[in-house]
Amino acid sequence: MFDSIKQSALYQEMSLRLLFIGSFVSLGAMGFGYDNGWWGGALDLQPFGKQYGEWDAADKQWSIPSVKQSAGTGTGSAGIIIGCLVAPWLCQNLGRKPTLLVMAGMLTVGCVLEATAVTSFWQLVVGRIVVYSGIGLASNVVPMYQSECAPPRIRGAFLTAYSFWNTFGGFLATLVVFLCQKLATKWAYLTPIICQLLVPLGIICSYSFLPETPRYLVYRGRFQEAEAAIKELYGPEYNAAEEVQLLQLQVEEQRELHKATSVLDCFKGTNFRRTVIAAGVQILQQAQGISFINNFLVTFMSQLGFSDPLKYNVIVFACGLIANIISFYTFDKLGRRSTMFWGAFVMGAMMLGVGGTTANGYSVLSPTTQNGCIAMLVLWYFFYCLSWGPGAWILGGEIGTGQLREKTLLLSSLGSFVTSVPINFVNPYVQAQIGGRTACIYGSFSVASMVFVYFLLPETKDRSLEELDEMFQQKISTRKFRNHVCTGLGAQIRQLENKEDEPELRNKTQAIEHVEVAQVV
Repeated sequence: MFDSIKQSALYQEMSLRLLFIGSFVSLGAMGFGYDNGWWGGALDLQPFGKQYGEWDAADKQWSIPSVKQSAGTGTGSAGIIIGCLVAPWLCQNLGRKPTLLVMAGMLTVGCVLEATAVTSFWQLVVGRIVVYSGIGLASNVVPMYQSECAPPRIRGAFLTAYSFWNTFGGFLATLVVFLCQKLATKWAYLTPIICQLLVPLGIICSYSFLPETPRYLVYRGRFQEAEAAIKELYGPEYNAAEEVQLLQLQVEEQRELHKATSVLDCFKGTNFRRTVIAAGVQILQQAQGISFINNFLVTFMSQLGFSDPLKYNVIVFACGLIANIISFYTFDKLGRRSTMFWGAFVMGAMMLGVGGTTANGYSVLSPTTQNGCIAMLVLWYFFYCLSWGPGAWILGGEIGTGQLREKTLLLSSLGSFVTSVPINFVNPYVQAQIGGRTACIYGSFSVASMVFVYFLLPETKDRSLEELDEMFQQKISTRKFRNHVCTGLGAQIRQLENKEDEPELRNKTQAIEHVEVAQVV
């Protein structure tokens, strides 16, 4: 078994250096998961309810009313949109690496505002807006950074780090909130907010050890710096000079034959197809119910009658964390299409099962039925973290062409968070009115997601970003992506990054390269 592991692409390609870079650059995602996790848990925390909520005479406890739940959750998503809108300008003009520092600064300011909002609920809301503006930056710069640094054979695993740290942040937050509940002190709710400051601190401490992405440096004409960055990523023995030359030729070819510079270009020609895919996976990720799980699962379980919903929330996130670890291997082994299709199938079945079980109200549910519901929710989150959780970020990071990667990620992220805003605002009211049938709404979108994957989502595993440019521009059909043979510069870049030795294909691509360069000249 150990020999088969040693032969895997993940074992061969993932050096300690790449693991360090992929982990620390993803800490912005940890901030996203952590903030969702502590907020969703704190809504059911008695000290939090007493500080910011109202006394519920019927239930004889403190609780946050639906108006404040909606405002606190929905305005956070609005903050993400702000971060998404400024991200392309920062990534393009400052660079991918400096944008990480801006992101850390915004997370720090937002966390301080949240931690000092001891008397004002609306200061807490403002703090969440600032935190989520930093998260909006993270949702753009982190997948972009990872996709431009990762070798093609493990790009799925590299980008999965975003989802892993997101889930780990959620798990850590739910665990902290659960422990705070056991402490039952007046200021217990402040502990998870203060712990969140560790996220930007980690980004700042690791900043000097992170290189700028080679592709960004090539796009900006900084070729010597690009060579140094490649050697830093792949080792001093790597043929960085040849890769920089190939990337330079590919950039010149794209600018000559497929010039694109503005957001409007994302909706023109073959770029429109790429925009639909990148935005579509993010929209459907949200529409299948992840905002519901992150923000309202605890209150949903309270309605189901669970005496300790925070404990079950920890279990849900722990199972998701295990699934995320498995997805490091499965996305590059099984591919994007099959993982996303069957993930949507299981997620849809689980949500529709919960909705059907609780359709007649919560009060009539037996303990066995309640346990069945929580089991289905655990399975939903497990398969989400195995498929659509990391998959949306993987595809968002690799689908866009180099000239428009910042803009494509902007539209992709906006698709996600514009979808989550109405969900976060409306879900408390819908859940109060129709109860468990809310889950049926999310389950129906999983059915739509299966249709989307089958007809529109191409297989992108094991391809260099430049090969994807070639296939999209040649209008290769969705189901022919997997077996299409690329012979241009992108194939040569993939061979070099994968350390392949195929003399016949190398000679063929070199001949094509000379012809293409002559055409450009």
